[in-house]
Amino acid sequence: MELTEGTLVIAAQGRNFIVLGADSKGMLGDLAGPIVIGSSRARKITVLSNHVGVATYGVAEFGENLLHQFPSVMEKGLDGVTNVLEKLRVFCRDKWSEWFQGISIERQPHLGFMVAGLDKSQSSEYDMPRIYSIESPLNFAPALHPYGYACRGIFPLATFIIDEKYQEDMSVDDLCDLVESTISRVAQTDPRIGLPARIALITPVEGARTIR
Repeated sequence: MELTEGTLVIAAQGRNFIVLGADSKGMLGDLAGPIVIGSSRARKITVLSNHVGVATYGVAEFGENLLHQFPSVMEKGLDGVTNVLEKLRVFCRDKWSEWFQGISIERQPHLGFMVAGLDKSQSSEYDMPRIYSIESPLNFAPALHPYGYACRGIFPLATFIIDEKYQEDMSVDDLCDLVESTISRVAQTDPRIGLPARIALITPVEGARTIR
């Protein structure tokens, strides 16, 4: 079974855009104790709608299964990060309860999603960035991150690095470089973090897409 307990995912917002980043290492093993066989082919970022992306952390297979099934219950044309987040969290909560009924929370795998993107503003444009996270131990309750960025997985060093340089008015290129360099710096000190870093960009006009 592939685990991503060494995962690092980062979301950061500019004035009207989102940068979403993740490392690319997968870990092979089982729930009792991962055997660290690094694969740098893991892709932990998924585009959910025109202006919404999600980065997965925790036990990868369950996350992949949920994201594979989610489009079948997502209304056609649904967009906006808060709308998509609400639909996703209810879907995950219900599926998790079904899959792990009767299993204590201590024995359940840990899964989290960083859900980031743009909401509509009063101008009816998708230009309001927001960052959420939902996690299985908290019954997928939605956490809204108010500081302009959020790190999950192996996050303490990443938070320290990005907090030193982050500014809300950074350009697209500068913020992409900051997220990518933060993942690279953490990878230099922690073998559980794998390169290359994967970067997705979410903008009002071009929407959500992977750029690196």
